[in-house]
Formats: sequence, structure tokens, C-alpha cells
Amino acid sequence: MDQTLSRRDAIRLAAAAGGAFALAGASGGGSAQTADSETVPMCRYDAHNSGVAPASGPTEEVEDVWTFETDGRLTAQPVVSNGTVFQASEDSRMYAISGDNGSEKWSAGTNQSLVRTPAVGSSIVYLSTQTGRIIALSAANGSGEWSNSTGVDAPSAVTLTSDGIVFGETDNSADYIYDLDSATGEQQQRFEVPYALSFKLPVLAEERAYVYCRAESGGHVLAAHSLGDGDEVWRADLPGNRYDDLNSSSAVAYASYDDGTIFVGDGPGVVEARDAASGDRNWQFTNLGSINTVPTFADGTVYVATEEPALHALDASIGTEQWKQSLNGTPTSPVYADGALYFGADDNYVYAHGADGGEELWSFQTGDSVVAPPVVVEDRVYAASTDGILYALEEGSGVDAPDITGDGSPAGDPDGDGLYEDINGDGSFTAVDVQALFANLDSDAVQRNQELFDFNGDGQVDITDVQALFAMLDGGQ
Repeated sequence: MDQTLSRRDAIRLAAAAGGAFALAGASGGGSAQTADSETVPMCRYDAHNSGVAPASGPTEEVEDVWTFETDGRLTAQPVVSNGTVFQASEDSRMYAISGDNGSEKWSAGTNQSLVRTPAVGSSIVYLSTQTGRIIALSAANGSGEWSNSTGVDAPSAVTLTSDGIVFGETDNSADYIYDLDSATGEQQQRFEVPYALSFKLPVLAEERAYVYCRAESGGHVLAAHSLGDGDEVWRADLPGNRYDDLNSSSAVAYASYDDGTIFVGDGPGVVEARDAASGDRNWQFTNLGSINTVPTFADGTVYVATEEPALHALDASIGTEQWKQSLNGTPTSPVYADGALYFGADDNYVYAHGADGGEELWSFQTGDSVVAPPVVVEDRVYAASTDGILYALEEGSGVDAPDITGDGSPAGDPDGDGLYEDINGDGSFTAVDVQALFANLDSDAVQRNQELFDFNGDGQVDITDVQALFAMLDGGQ
């Protein structure tokens, strides 16, 4: 379903409004979801920017169970809700894709290249554009709910709270943090970060917004602001200078570790742990390669990807290095899931490494650089590549599926049960597959792979398996 948004829905941001950001509770169809084993609601999973997936991902060699191709580069993370994968593309479209088989549910055109990770609430998908618009789409069909044209520079990716959408934005050398009502798009609050020249995604925790930015003074700054009134709580100078790259998304992650800790990776190869309440530095680790990623904290360890390229593990309590693993390509920020680290790299691969020692578990080659971190849901990884393709990866079956019809498309197992119902390999199971099995029942491709096509479970493949396959269709049709 193709939906192109009307500019008539635009709502101009007004002057700063009263009220406070809400981090708990729930309201409205756009209310925030909590990440779980089947849900990835926003960039790096949550408002803490944690990068920790509450799921177990594949740890053996993987294969793509389906792919979805767009007409533009994919530089944003996918998000996942209710079995649907939402992917923003530089072809200016937002796509909703079935997690079951990779088919398109709908797409919506925005007329603007989409490079930021979207966010998905209980029924609405939110995305930001490079020309300052925040767009809300129905998660069910892609129709426009509302569009807010901010009239200033490109906003960051959006973070969802219980009833709001929070993002950072630069406006003529004065930086602001905004909170919009998730149901209507109307501004609920705006406060200025007066010392900042540019910053990206604010991290929200403990009624505060934590901001990493390039400051007017020329260096890099980490600061905390109250979400109630926007007042600065503390500010700390970092080693970076005006010539160092500012992290492309946010170098900051919050963890409840040690009563609240902020982990920050700064451009010139420095990682710091700071007390979230006071801003005091707990420790600093230096001499890493240039950092353009977000640290990930899990199980007492901070994992940092650098441009050496390498992956580092630091003790979260004192900052000493536990291990270092050299890599083949410059990595994205790592995602932690049940003892494994998942990341993409500019050598065109997606990787999984063990969190204990950094050893490679598997790698999967895409057609171009992977610049957005993959996401992990239960037993599956979704990875977006700049080749314009979204890959759904699962542990391989070890089966070399045969080409039954001779057209170059191997048979498929769309539901992962070990039986290959998709006889003609077109990505779906229909009556055409029943006909294809009947027509090729005595072929070597079928008879030499009986375990794949024994649909009635009697240890052989014959006409009764054609009948059993037919019965699997909905309503026997």
C-alpha cells in the first residue's frame, strides 16, 4: 500500500511550552513500547541508548531466511513490533515488512531521504527527516497520522517516552531538545542547550537528558539537563576538540550500574565512566582507536568498537581492558544479546562475536557496507546494508535446498519447520507449490531429498505427500 503524506498535515512548532517530559506510564495509541524478545521500539532499543537486546540471537553460522530490497541505501537501524519490521530508506520511503516471509505490507513516501532510525509505538511509527520534519504513520497501513515541520535543521533520531517524542535539533547555532505529543505532534516542551554547537540523540534516564555535543568553546562536552525545566544539572569537558568528529548518533549510554553510570566514547579514542547524578568521572581509558560508536554495557563489562578497527572489552568498575579483538572492517556500535555481540562493518559483513573473549562466532556477507547496527530478536538478526537490502538472518539448517522446478530457485522452508512447502522457491506457499510437487514428484531433486518433502511423515514421498501438502493450505485451497 503506497501512502504519500500531504503537507497540509504540517504543524508548526510554537514557542516553548510548559510541562515536563514523561518517562513512565502510558497513554494514547502512540505510547512507548518496552523492548522485549520480539520488539525493538527505537534506536539502540531504549531511551537509555543501551544497545542491549532482551533476546537470544544466533551463535552458529547463519543464512538469510529472506531479504527485502529497496531502491536506496539503508543507513538506519530497523525497528520491530508485532511481527513487522519497519525500515527507513534513502529512497525516501518507509517500509513495513512481514517478519514471517519478508513480503511488503506497505510503504509510505516522504519525498525526503531517510537516514535516521525510526521509532515505533503501540500503533504509530515515527521518523525524522533531514529537512526538519517529524512524521507519524499508522503502523497498520502507513497512512499519515500527523506531520510536524520544525523549520530548522535536521533532527536526530527520535526517542519515545510514555506520551512524547524526544529529539535533539540544531537551530542557527542554538541547540534545543524538543518533546512533542506522540498522539498529535504538538509541542509539549522545548529547552535550549545554550553552550552547544551541535549534538545528536539525547539519552533519557532518571528524569534527565544527557547530551554529548561539540561546544562553543571548541571542545566536546557531556552534560545533564533536568527534564522538568531544562536546567543544566552538571557539565563536564571531554578530551575531544572542534576538529574531532562528533559521533554520528550519540556516544552516550546510560546504565543503572553502580547507582547510575554514564558511559561515553569520545572521538580521540577515550572512554569514560561518569556518575550519572553528579557528572564526576569514575575512570578514563585512553589510547584506543578513534571512536565513532556508542559503548554498550552488559554484565559488568563495557564493549567499545573503534576505527582501528577493533572491539574492546573494559571492566565497568575500574576501566581496565579485559580483551581486544582486531577486526577486518570498521565496526558499528555493538549490540549485546545473551553473551554475544552483534555488529556490522564497512567490509560489507555482519558479525557475531563472543562477549567473553571476543572470538568470532559467525560472519555474513552483504553487498555493501553495513553502517547501522543490526538488531536482534529471538533467534534472528535483522541487518540493513547500504546495498539497499534488509537481511533476515537465522542459524542455517545445514540443508542445501534443491531446485525442484529447474528455474534456478531452490525450494524454501517459509515456516522453519524443516519441511520445504515452498516447492517453486518463489518465497511463498500457495496452490502453485502443490502443483509443482505433483509435476516433479518422481524427479531426482525430490526423491533424493525425501526428508524435506515427507509432508505426511511416513518416511517416503509419494502422491499422499501431495495430498498432505494440499491440506496444509488454508481451508484446503
